[in-house]
Amino acid sequence: MRLESYANSLEDMILYATLRDVPKGFYIDIGANDPTNNSVTRFFYDRGWNGINVEPQPIYCRWFDESRPRDITLCVGCGCQRGRMPLLGNGELATFSDEIANKGGFRQMKSDDTVEILTLTDIYEQYCDPFRPVHFCKIDVEGFEKEVLEGIEDWEDFRP
Repeated sequence: MRLESYANSLEDMILYATLRDVPKGFYIDIGANDPTNNSVTRFFYDRGWNGINVEPQPIYCRWFDESRPRDITLCVGCGCQRGRMPLLGNGELATFSDEIANKGGFRQMKSDDTVEILTLTDIYEQYCDPFRPVHFCKIDVEGFEKEVLEGIEDWEDFRP
């Protein structure tokens, strides 16, 4: 069987080296973006895995819904507390980080719109089966990673 990476820097192959003996695992992909291009989870989905994709951009959410029916796709952001935030984008990528937005030419995607924010604890409690392990959680949110990690209330209960 030929192994084909979809990830930007072979992250899927690195994970596969560790998780190759898991036949049908479960992942959480925070900042999922595209269901195939530069995707860390596509390789695993193609091998029977499923998981949760968290992506605040509606176009990508639709693509996930169309191409990955076994997954749960949440069209929300992820942060340290529940609420709403403006989504800043550059046409392909998006962030909630003002610092990254200022450096990368990002602008508010819709001037009068904000995006729902959930915490990782919310996601674990609402969408994960407590009897099924999360094998990995990928977080790629353009400079907002610290805030996402601060959304875990209890590392004993909620960790891959």
